[in-house]
Amino acid sequence: MENNLYYYDSVLDAVVMKDKDDNKLVIECSKANAQVVFDEPEDEAYLVRLAREEPANYVSYALKPDGLQGYVDVMNVFN
Repeated sequence: MENNLYYYDSVLDAVVMKDKDDNKLVIECSKANAQVVFDEPEDEAYLVRLAREEPANYVSYALKPDGLQGYVDVMNVFN
């Protein structure tokens, strides 16, 4: 089993994933979030909160086609 470390870096405004060999995957939130169409500008808060509180899930959604868009769309339905 591989151990990965996920964390939000506020200086870079990025989610970082590090594996056991210290390789890094950096997802810049501003660039990833720019690909999402928001119904309301405030909807970006869903992604900001996801990146800060659940960085592993943010990476998971960001690596899927339309994953972040789907997340925002679902959050709009629930809220």
